[in-house]
Amino acid sequence: MTTLAAQPRLVLFGVGFVGQALVRLADMKGWPIVAAYNRAGDKIGQDLGSLAGLDKDLGVVVQDCEGADYSALEADVALIAATDLLEVNYPAYEGFLNAGINVLCHGTQGYLPYWADEEVAETIDTLARKCGVTFTGGGIWDSTRFWSALVAAGPCVRIDSLVHRSNTEIVRQGVHLLPVMGVGMTEAEYDEKLGRKAGLLTDLLQIPSIAVLQKLGYTVSNVDARQEPIIWDETIYVPEMEKELEPGICLGTRLSIDVTTEQGITATNEVEYRIFKPGEDEIMFWRINGLPGMEVSIKREDSGVASASSLFNRIPDVMAAEPGIQQLTGYAPLRPTALI
Repeated sequence: MTTLAAQPRLVLFGVGFVGQALVRLADMKGWPIVAAYNRAGDKIGQDLGSLAGLDKDLGVVVQDCEGADYSALEADVALIAATDLLEVNYPAYEGFLNAGINVLCHGTQGYLPYWADEEVAETIDTLARKCGVTFTGGGIWDSTRFWSALVAAGPCVRIDSLVHRSNTEIVRQGVHLLPVMGVGMTEAEYDEKLGRKAGLLTDLLQIPSIAVLQKLGYTVSNVDARQEPIIWDETIYVPEMEKELEPGICLGTRLSIDVTTEQGITATNEVEYRIFKPGEDEIMFWRINGLPGMEVSIKREDSGVASASSLFNRIPDVMAAEPGIQQLTGYAPLRPTALI
């Protein structure tokens, strides 16, 4: 068995669905969690162990992040599982980076900071370099949406276009996403509350193909995106809602995203976040049209755990990285921590 030179000392910011999974992984590995923070609510004051469903206390009590002082923390990496937006998360980033702590963030915009929010990204990068620490965004997209495509493209000597299709079971990522994806709404309610034009969801879900194209050396010139409700003509029971959704009721959202590059290479994406029928699997599919054509398909068996474990398994890479923003495509493909 191999070990790190020292067990990483971790800080958690956000102890919801992903944060609690990170607690269980850290406990399994014996990696110490020195502090935990969350926004105000019923989690404040609870011990991490009992909160995360362990059969013991860990001696780490969840603190209110409002007004928290991170300067005295002795930690290597802060794992942030809060919102998807860099601007909203920035106060936490600033506190940890100033304390000399590397930041590994689960927020979607963190995957591709300069594309998502150039102004905030520049601020993060400048601060991280000044403090000699690293900022990286990570999570389940690491292998399933980023590196799977890049591995498939590896044998190609000519690329004509990329095609990406995926289906994600919403509740595996957290029941808080049900209303975000329109589950339970009528079609009219969906159009009123979410609409069909490009919005935040399409802004976030365009990131994988943009990151892949950039890594392959292409320059993105245009993105055309739209969304629509997923509606079936059969009744589906949703245990998490404790109700049946009748025919004509929205079961999720389908995002269609077309990305064009200056070189003429395109990436077509059809991404579904929805309720699953019994026996369905989450599939992430990429096709590289070119010479030779290549396809890769990944079955995600437990995406709730994989969201946390993908972030967790990047900890050694982030600790060894150069200061500043380091994107996932700048690292090697994700490696397991099975022998660490």
